[in-house]
Amino acid sequence: MIITFLRHATAEDRSLGIPDPARALTEKGKNQVKRVASFCQNRLMIPQTLFCSPLERAKQTAILLHDRLPKCPYPQVVSWLGIETSPYNIIAELSKLDDHHLEDVWLVGHEPDFSSTIGLLLHTSSDNILIKKASLTQLDVDFTDDPTATLLWSIPCSLLP
Repeated sequence: MIITFLRHATAEDRSLGIPDPARALTEKGKNQVKRVASFCQNRLMIPQTLFCSPLERAKQTAILLHDRLPKCPYPQVVSWLGIETSPYNIIAELSKLDDHHLEDVWLVGHEPDFSSTIGLLLHTSSDNILIKKASLTQLDVDFTDDPTATLLWSIPCSLLP
């Protein structure tokens, strides 16, 4: 299964007193998602399925990607991409999707959950991984026996054209 991790784009600052689940994208964040969508469209990278965290900034990132990327499916909001989800739970949910023969899964979520999940799949410490806001990271994951992955690529938004 090919899994593409998209960390949510830049959101309102925590110091504004907004409850964390309600923090929305800033203009910078919206522009980041537009760049990601343009990058994906130019490379014909269209998700087969798109899942996102229930937090506002992740939902907005996923919906904006859907709106800006032709043929991108509407995001499915799932609780297992919420903040502080165990990487083992995320991998278990991904394994269920693999059982349904999904070949291309995109996830919109959060740090440090993505680094922890990617680290576990790559059999390395999550300390070796940092997923920046609005960045794309793609893995090829084999769920037979002990799930393991190969890193295909990772691109921070700042390097997107």
